[in-house]
Amino acid sequence: MTPSTFTGGDTITVQGSGFAPGAIVEIGGATARVLAVNPSGTAITATVPVCLAAGSVSVVVRVRTAPSNAASGTYTTATGPLRLAVGDYAVVDPLAVAGCARFPAAGLDSVKYLLAPQLVTGRAGDSTTYQLVGDSALAAPAVAPGVPATLPFALRFHDHLRGLEAGYAALPRPAPVPRAAAAEPQAAPSLGAQRSFRVCNVVTCSKTEDFTQVTATLRYVGKHAAIYQDVTAPADGFSDQDFQALGEVFDSDLSGVDTRAFGVESDVDANGVVFILFTPVVNRLTPKDQCSQSFVTGFFYAIDIDPAFQEDSRSNQAEVFYAIVPDPQQTVTCRFSVSAVRRLVPVTFVHEFQHMISYYHHVMLRGGSSEALWLNEAMSHLAEELGGFHFLAQRDTARFSEFVLGDLFNAYKYLKDPGARFALFKSGTGTLEERGAAWLFLRWVVDQFGDDVTRRLSETGLSGANNVAAATGEPVATLLPQWFLANYVSDLPGFTAPSRLTYRTWSFRRTYADLHRQSPTTFDRPFPLEPAVFLGGTFNVSDVLRAGSGDYFLAVQIAGQKGFGLQFMQSSGVPFPSSLPARLNVIRLR
Repeated sequence: MTPSTFTGGDTITVQGSGFAPGAIVEIGGATARVLAVNPSGTAITATVPVCLAAGSVSVVVRVRTAPSNAASGTYTTATGPLRLAVGDYAVVDPLAVAGCARFPAAGLDSVKYLLAPQLVTGRAGDSTTYQLVGDSALAAPAVAPGVPATLPFALRFHDHLRGLEAGYAALPRPAPVPRAAAAEPQAAPSLGAQRSFRVCNVVTCSKTEDFTQVTATLRYVGKHAAIYQDVTAPADGFSDQDFQALGEVFDSDLSGVDTRAFGVESDVDANGVVFILFTPVVNRLTPKDQCSQSFVTGFFYAIDIDPAFQEDSRSNQAEVFYAIVPDPQQTVTCRFSVSAVRRLVPVTFVHEFQHMISYYHHVMLRGGSSEALWLNEAMSHLAEELGGFHFLAQRDTARFSEFVLGDLFNAYKYLKDPGARFALFKSGTGTLEERGAAWLFLRWVVDQFGDDVTRRLSETGLSGANNVAAATGEPVATLLPQWFLANYVSDLPGFTAPSRLTYRTWSFRRTYADLHRQSPTTFDRPFPLEPAVFLGGTFNVSDVLRAGSGDYFLAVQIAGQKGFGLQFMQSSGVPFPSSLPARLNVIRLR
């Protein structure tokens, strides 16, 4: 046998006789990958398995189950075991350890590790298979495949608009003009004045015939917002008092929430206000058969502010947020009470206003691309959360809940099965769970790098992972593992997590335990993330890693238990390519 000393991944050649195609090579009891058998049947070459115990190993060739005499070789390890104190963590690059992470024997006390394989690419939508196999493997458990992403109706429309923005950003446009000099200041219109708007009327709107012209009446005008309502809105809708109350929320609360966090909006019509148009055209976007599942409550359309469309009949050449009207008698499509619209629309506004601000800064001012979908949505969901904390500071706990509950629900769904979803998603996959993941990551980034990081993320021409790296000074390949570990250990009872592995705004275990008590059907566990538990090296798991995301496992060694190795490779048994950077994140919990 040559060579007689080897390590995992090396190629060895065994000489003998009677070798045939289909022969099996076992090294140290583990099956090697056979590369070739020579025509005369006197030599067979194979790749040495990783994660064998160091020292003398036997090499046996089996032909039709009949074993050869054993040859002896010496297996060496490329790296030593991970020696972590309680609270220490490591981010293991499998390429740096020849695909094998080694763990030392337990001492007088039991040991517990959290193990979290993850794909830390900055490219949204990347994925790869993986296997995590111990040196005393169990039979591989059945792993449910990731559920194909079927987006709710409203999210498909929302992502369609963001996809259009990505295309619009590449169009030629006039040189950017500072906001204050964009146009001559316009006098504020008077209450009761009317004007026309063009409104997207189908969820795939892009052509001229996909826009309906409506006439609307001005019902509120303030410092930052002017509210119009379509003259065809159902009669039993908002009162004058409702318009006043909504206008004051937009003016006094939500406008400031977004502009403080993300920067000022554009002002292409130089009137100093954002138009908020309530129109049944938005109601009609949702078919009746979708009303109980998912519905569109409002949106922003980039062509309204982009100077590339200043001569386009589809553009209103103004900052416009479109919203549903109350329809208590269900005369349009879905039934919406006045109170429901007053509750839903402000949350949608603060979300969509971020998209408006983002497009202005990324595309119009700096000539960059529109923000990557996953980060754009993370920013808008953060805007919802910031709106909630704004109201909490005013001791308005009801509004606080209205603004933050959606983010908490999305994140809960993600944490129940993180391996099935992307954290860095692209168009066509942005499920509620994935939006929850993106929000969690951005919330952790803000907690670690300060509130002003959101302005750096917004006021730039960069996008996606490059934007995050520039705003924080660290690559996402460093940030993603720390965030991923924080999801489990941040407020783990009886454990003090390193500062980098913590959330500072939320104690999610306490928050989700409270929500579980209040609504056990919706939040069916006190904490959503429940890793599978393995004893020592008894791993045999095979699944898929998706961009930014991964799986969680607990490995427990009883006192005095021997050390173990974990093979971390693609499911085919080959190393991960450098273009798909996988990591095995490890933290010692006990």
